[in-house]
Amino acid sequence: MDHVNAGTIAVGAGQEEARGIGSDGMTLRQMLKRSRQAYEATGCYRGITNPCVLQRDPVRAELFHTRLLSALIAGREKTRMISASPYVREVSELAIGIYTPEGDNIAQSTGIQAHSRSMGEALQWMIEQDWEGRVGIAPGDLFWFNECSIAGMHPADVYDILPIFWQGELVAWVVTVIMEMDIGAITPGCMPVPNIERATDGIRFAGEKVGSRDQLRHDIHLKCELSFDMSDVFLLDRKGAIAANIHIRGEVEKMIGEFGLDYFKSAGGELIEMERRNQLARLRRMTVPGRYRNVGVFEYFMKDQPLTWLAARKDVIRVAPVETRIETSGRVTIDLEGAGEWGWHSCNATPSGMWGCLSISLVQTLSCDGRANLGSLLPFDLELPRNSIFNPQDTRPLAQANIWATTIESFGVWLTSLSQAYYMRGFREEMLGFRSAFAIAMAGYDQYGVRRPMVSGTVGTIGAAASAVRDGLSPGGAVPVPHVDVGNVEIWEQFMPYLDLSRRLNPYSVGPGKYRSGLSMPTISLIFGGRDITGGALLAGGTYNILPNLGLGGGYPGAKLVRAVVRNTNAMELIAEGKPLPAQLGHPAHPDFASMLKGDIWLPHHVPEPFELQTGDVVVDANGAAGGYGDPLEREPGRILRDLEDGSTTVDIAERIHGAVCHQREDDGCWEIDAAATSALREQHRKDRKARAVPVHDWWQGVRQRLARREFHPLIAEMYGSSMAMSPAFADEFRAFWALPATWTPEVK
Repeated sequence: MDHVNAGTIAVGAGQEEARGIGSDGMTLRQMLKRSRQAYEATGCYRGITNPCVLQRDPVRAELFHTRLLSALIAGREKTRMISASPYVREVSELAIGIYTPEGDNIAQSTGIQAHSRSMGEALQWMIEQDWEGRVGIAPGDLFWFNECSIAGMHPADVYDILPIFWQGELVAWVVTVIMEMDIGAITPGCMPVPNIERATDGIRFAGEKVGSRDQLRHDIHLKCELSFDMSDVFLLDRKGAIAANIHIRGEVEKMIGEFGLDYFKSAGGELIEMERRNQLARLRRMTVPGRYRNVGVFEYFMKDQPLTWLAARKDVIRVAPVETRIETSGRVTIDLEGAGEWGWHSCNATPSGMWGCLSISLVQTLSCDGRANLGSLLPFDLELPRNSIFNPQDTRPLAQANIWATTIESFGVWLTSLSQAYYMRGFREEMLGFRSAFAIAMAGYDQYGVRRPMVSGTVGTIGAAASAVRDGLSPGGAVPVPHVDVGNVEIWEQFMPYLDLSRRLNPYSVGPGKYRSGLSMPTISLIFGGRDITGGALLAGGTYNILPNLGLGGGYPGAKLVRAVVRNTNAMELIAEGKPLPAQLGHPAHPDFASMLKGDIWLPHHVPEPFELQTGDVVVDANGAAGGYGDPLEREPGRILRDLEDGSTTVDIAERIHGAVCHQREDDGCWEIDAAATSALREQHRKDRKARAVPVHDWWQGVRQRLARREFHPLIAEMYGSSMAMSPAFADEFRAFWALPATWTPEVK
């Protein structure tokens, strides 16, 4: 039914506003204001103190939620089948959510889980800006949103928005998010590192109405064709999203016809309130109240980038103290007081982005039952210091293509704190941790002669952290999505001018411990068939030289990232001669990478300046895994044997890290561990540790003296200087802990 504004309703003394499209003739702004006021007054979503509709008939309530969730998942699969992007078809970088008229998430499909709140924030911004009165919201209207200075993660994540009406009333929204391979950025890839201002990020949409009657406007279609190198992929993604949204609208209409409009509206709100209560109950049951502290470090190297604004050409490191406070009620505050200031680079976070990564973290830990929605987040508070890297006050001029580099790394650290809370309550299996990934972004002419950006897939290549009872999953440490799927290499090779040489796990990537992390999967790519290709960094993590603090109970962090470009190789000669190409970085059971492939090895910086790639070059991205748990010298010999048998470790690692003496039998090639020699070697390792160890007081005195003399790298001095200038509380605590004078600053005067 077409929407018609009719009549007026009172909104205040002497004021009138046109009759709205919301419940009981209210405008969406009135509904949003009323909902917020009710929450502030009662602490319950919409003021629902007694969720009686769902509790009255639990079977009907379960059927209602299941129907919603299955509709969302079916719509997501419909999008995957229509899309032409390997990000969508292979890696599932998409998700669909259904929202209340006020823009609050009721349910979310499987897929990338960062956007359940931020898609609602986009809707609420449109509501607050009076889209209803100034732009118009009618059945079949189509809107796009990727203005991440307002809501969202980064410009490549595009929201397709469709309102759902019933007899003239807007009863819900459905929103699909898809990560695009091409958003019109001027440098390689959809997450270009050299960006320092928003104009270089690509095209942004802030709730533009791009269609009506379920059809894209012709002028918008033409604008996309003229704006994107991969307009065909972008537009097919939009068609897939529109088809999914229409499918879900149809399912919602069926549900209203079956359950009734009043039930649909009441049950949607109660699902949010019930999840809020359930989340608080889980937090009380699974964690121990108290204060948990950890630290994240982010490295932004921009000195060698070809930037026109010379002030942005500098390397900086930022420290972020991550403090988690869990109350007896179950409420949680995540406080980043002491974080350094924002900068002219593409890695600044935003509050919306931080809430997005908290959403990711929760659906893989506390809210893993398929009922995650806005209620999952309501027990949490984020304290993000103003003008820090987490909360620049004016995000409009900033590039935001690599917001993941800061947000994901922060919550990788936070999950370590959550795991400590799990451990103390006795939930040892549930401990979980992640490490972020890196890849190469490219632009140039592909193997078909088409000029376009190119981005390799890295989802599913990182090993997950160990728990207190088992090894981590190999390579199951994808942060954005609970499932792990790097996709079919044959599909990626259709989109990229390269041949994938390796899908093997890397034994040198792990975080060792009594229980080790999972293994990561390196990307080894032979450039083949393209021309005029420019390579650059793609960042989904912020640490390189400084390893993240992800080990627990004596476990070690995962390995450092190794990135290499091998030029002038003999790869094409090996192919012509029918000889094998290297299939992994190196393993005792296989020929070594370096012995097979000849060439000039270049080890680019963490954020390399754009570089040329030619046919025959080989690109390597070997990501480190997450952290291990427990003392590596306590690892059971049986586990070491299994790792040796399946190639998950090497003799060198077994001996140096785990103190295990092992050998391979000549008759059948099976591995054996010498128990007596292993016991002796482990005892020697423990003696060596004691010989190296110093009393804490002596260590503290030594560090204090180095600080007093300012004996540290200039980047470290600037890092601490930034945090101390941003936060007097951090500065006071730092000086007090190290017994430094009140006038001490890290910079050399």
